[in-house]
Amino acid sequence: MIILTGRHSSVHFLTKLMPLHSETDSLADPLSLDLNEQFKDSDFPKKRVSFHTLGCRLNQSETDGLIRSFKQSGYTVVPETEITDVCVVNTCTVTEHSDAKNRQLIRRLHRQNPDAVIAVTGCYAQMDPNAVAGIEGVRLVIGNQEKMQIKDFLEQQANGSTPLIVQTKINKKPFTVPGVSSAEKSGQKLKRLFEYQNTRAMLKIQDGCDFMCSFCIIPFARGRSRCRDFTNLQDEARLLVSEGVREIVITGVNVGTYKLGKRTILEIIDYLNTLPGLSRIRISSIEPTTVPDMLFQYMADPQHKLVPFFHLPLQSGCDAVLHKMRRRYTSGEYADEVWRAFEAVPDLCIGTDVMVGFPDESETEFGCTKNLLEKLPIAYFHVFPFSARKGTPAFVMKEHVLSSVKQQRGEVLRQLSNQKRHDFHKRFIGKIRNVLWESPNAEGNFSGYTDNFIRVILNEGGCFDLQNQILPTHLVTHQGQVMSGVVG
Repeated sequence: MIILTGRHSSVHFLTKLMPLHSETDSLADPLSLDLNEQFKDSDFPKKRVSFHTLGCRLNQSETDGLIRSFKQSGYTVVPETEITDVCVVNTCTVTEHSDAKNRQLIRRLHRQNPDAVIAVTGCYAQMDPNAVAGIEGVRLVIGNQEKMQIKDFLEQQANGSTPLIVQTKINKKPFTVPGVSSAEKSGQKLKRLFEYQNTRAMLKIQDGCDFMCSFCIIPFARGRSRCRDFTNLQDEARLLVSEGVREIVITGVNVGTYKLGKRTILEIIDYLNTLPGLSRIRISSIEPTTVPDMLFQYMADPQHKLVPFFHLPLQSGCDAVLHKMRRRYTSGEYADEVWRAFEAVPDLCIGTDVMVGFPDESETEFGCTKNLLEKLPIAYFHVFPFSARKGTPAFVMKEHVLSSVKQQRGEVLRQLSNQKRHDFHKRFIGKIRNVLWESPNAEGNFSGYTDNFIRVILNEGGCFDLQNQILPTHLVTHQGQVMSGVVG
């Protein structure tokens, strides 16, 4: 049952629930409103809409799908900074800081667009919908289960005077992304507003997680692991390539656990590798215990489209802390995985995530993490302070580390990461790597990425257009977090 509530109203229930999808689309979310029947006389105008995304690549991928859906329905999508009639906010709730950023963004949007309908979805909307509905300007709050149907609920709420909350339990059924097959079959090509325009796009293959790490809110915000219908993701991949995408980034919460029948992530990569017009396949992040050995062979093959890049979350280099985190490996097992990958794949870039200040983390335990990161051939790491999330086992753990200590430890690791990135870049000074050049910035300057994830800025003038081209580039110097390069 879908629960609909207003900010100051008691909970009431919609008595007639029917699926939005046909019988042939049985993998789609089953709990949704038959708005064609119930609101067939609605004259909701097709207005200007802006999209605002916080958090992970998975959120960005879902926003991309929402953009397509809104455009197919006749909406005009405008940049984030423009005045608009509808603001769609896709939220994150990984940390308390994330929640604060959500609230700040929503309030700023209301100040900039006081007459706009603000629709909030994503993980914060799933975990604390009443708090979201209490923010001035919010008219619609949609949980993750109904996220891709937000447009339909928005039209229902066109004349609503109080916020509408739609939040249901997230099921484990395989899912589809709506609007993909119809767009491909009709030959419809929509101008995309993705992060890097037509250069790179995320392909969501999986959602949710069964691993239940003690610090992580994601299994509660996104539910347990479930996989995307294979045909549906194939349809989107072809559509993305037809729109000019050169690189597809495989994304999800725990992509290595994809299993639908006999199909795994390997079958997805095998299919993408056959797509004419697609040049690169990248895996956004993958848990170290879920990496098939075949990926090493793919990455080591210069003719294969899978690029030499792994992002393998570590979280801690101390076995005692890893045990309390409920991670599924020891520091030694993680190190073995990194070295196997590094030795099997030439020029491989390996990144990781690290958490500092987990409850009762001692200076010695932090030192284990630092020492492990120093020894491993890791090119960079993202550093996060522990943030207690209500509902997770770690929330009730005692002896929390002081904020000042977490800040100091985080800065130590960030400096180490900068040094590791510098050392990684130094290996490629004077060498030639293929760079996928993105659209120029406001000043007309080009930048792009090598296959092994080195950010390169163009170290030369010229009025020629490099956008969406993959060109051999001479890497010249290291400049902070990037390298400079000359085409040719």
